[in-house]
Amino acid sequence: MKAVGFITVIWLLTATGTAQKNAADTAWIAALRLSYDSGIRKLREEISMLRSGLLKEKEAAYSRFTAAAAFLDVAVSSANNLQSLVMKESYRNKIASLNNPASNELGFNLQIEINNALRPLFEKTRRTNAARFTSVVGSFVETGKRSSTSLFPAGNIFTSIVGLVGNLAVHEKGVEQEDLDHFIAAIEKYFVQYERLYQCNYAFNIEMDKLKARLKLLQEDIRMAAQDLVLPLEKNMKRSQLKKFTAEELLLKYFSPGVSRPAEAVFPADAISGCKAIANNIQRIYDDYSALYDNNYKVIRSIITDTRSACSGIDQVKLNKTMKELEALYNESRTMDADNLRLKTLQERVEQLH
Repeated sequence: MKAVGFITVIWLLTATGTAQKNAADTAWIAALRLSYDSGIRKLREEISMLRSGLLKEKEAAYSRFTAAAAFLDVAVSSANNLQSLVMKESYRNKIASLNNPASNELGFNLQIEINNALRPLFEKTRRTNAARFTSVVGSFVETGKRSSTSLFPAGNIFTSIVGLVGNLAVHEKGVEQEDLDHFIAAIEKYFVQYERLYQCNYAFNIEMDKLKARLKLLQEDIRMAAQDLVLPLEKNMKRSQLKKFTAEELLLKYFSPGVSRPAEAVFPADAISGCKAIANNIQRIYDDYSALYDNNYKVIRSIITDTRSACSGIDQVKLNKTMKELEALYNESRTMDADNLRLKTLQERVEQLH
């Protein structure tokens, strides 16, 4: 009996230990499962966040492509209008006509003033054919003005005419040095105005040529920027294959509404800085163009004002008319299409690239 009781106690203790172990195992498994479930949830959340992040990156890249294309579309329009502004000829034709000695835009005709100054000399000559001599002097003036839009190098022509008249004083005993001095004084004041116009407009033309060259480079920069946007969309295409297309054609083909783009396309890293450079360049060219016109107009106004006081007997009515025409053409060329440059829109599109 005692043995049976002992065995029973042992069995009960063993059963109790097994039950406790089973309960502990059950609790451990439950904790493990809870930890596993928590880990799975976190992993799913991380995967979801990663997918969401990738989707946002793709959307951002897509948005940047769209914003960059929209900017370049405005840049193309701005550059084209800037070119129209720079190539405007009305003001430049007017200042060229001022420099034409055959006209009376400055209130006098240079050839007539020279002829008037020669007349007292001819009264003292005996062997000189006045008509022929006058014709030779006139040829100097005419050859100095090669075309209606070319500039008249007054300083060189003045030197040639004075030299010719100086020879007249040498060969004609009746013509004295004093007569030559009077002749020079009579025509010099007119040549001074033409020489000032020549120097002013010569510098103006040089700067305009520089602006045209800068504008050409700007348009090439815009075309290259459009190519930079297209290349990530066409993995098998090389830049050389895009050279035949203008920026407008590339933007129309690849970035028109409804045109699909590959989701894996990588937005060019330097595209934003390139767009900023284009916007700043357009603004600088326009500012330099405006400053160039302002300076030229101020100098010519000064020349016209000085002509009133330096040259007696000029046609004041004609000079006033010239001044009004010049002012009107200046204002037109200075501001024509300026609003169409869309400079404010250009800057706004740059801001949208961030």
